[in-house]
Amino acid sequence: MISAHATHPGLIRQNNEDCIRTDDNLGIYLLADGIGGHNAGEVASALAVETVYAVLRSNIAHIDADGYFELMVHAIHAAHWEISSKALTSSTFMRMGTTLVVAVLREDKAYIVHTGDSRCYVFQSGFHGPLMESERDTFKRLTHDHTVGDQLLASGMSRGQISKKQFHTLTQSIGCGDPPYPDFNIIEFKPGDVLLICSDGLTDMLTDNEIEAILAHGDAGLDTLTKDLIDAANANGGRDNISVILLKSA
Repeated sequence: MISAHATHPGLIRQNNEDCIRTDDNLGIYLLADGIGGHNAGEVASALAVETVYAVLRSNIAHIDADGYFELMVHAIHAAHWEISSKALTSSTFMRMGTTLVVAVLREDKAYIVHTGDSRCYVFQSGFHGPLMESERDTFKRLTHDHTVGDQLLASGMSRGQISKKQFHTLTQSIGCGDPPYPDFNIIEFKPGDVLLICSDGLTDMLTDNEIEAILAHGDAGLDTLTKDLIDAANANGGRDNISVILLKSA
């Protein structure tokens, strides 16, 4: 497994409330996007990432794959209570919280848990040329956003009836309100596949088609692709912190 990651404050915000942690040896990858006033968001995202990483690092080797979901949810709930407790210590930290995407890579599988509106995608490079459609590149989103807007879409409302603000209002996060109920996904992760984990600072600035076009430059290394994604998001406005993790199955 090889990986690359980067984070950038964007062009508008002074501070960066995103947090990343990667461990190629254990196959653990985490990305959080903090919410809250002042520096509370960056406190929440760092607490979430470090708490979840510590729980996974201590236990993942002793758990069968069938138990990964339970372990990952336990780690997320531990982070939720850490953040909630910290929020009680100062008015500065009131109502702070964070999104989180966690990916665990084992052999030919990727196990993904998320809460909030940070995302995970998989890019599978096919053969180029006059071949069947199934042999061409595929780019698939593996998560759905936990927002009021997406909840209303699922209820049958049209996108035109929903304000943009509602697509940025989270229905669950780590640290705020009740403990989250994260979604869990398992995919086959074959040699050559690329997993993208990102904050909404990337996906608000770039469409899925634009992200796919960048990842399709298969001759570029992961570090270059990571930089290209962040540069493109900034070129389109850079209105939020931008964070990216790319993983490739060797």
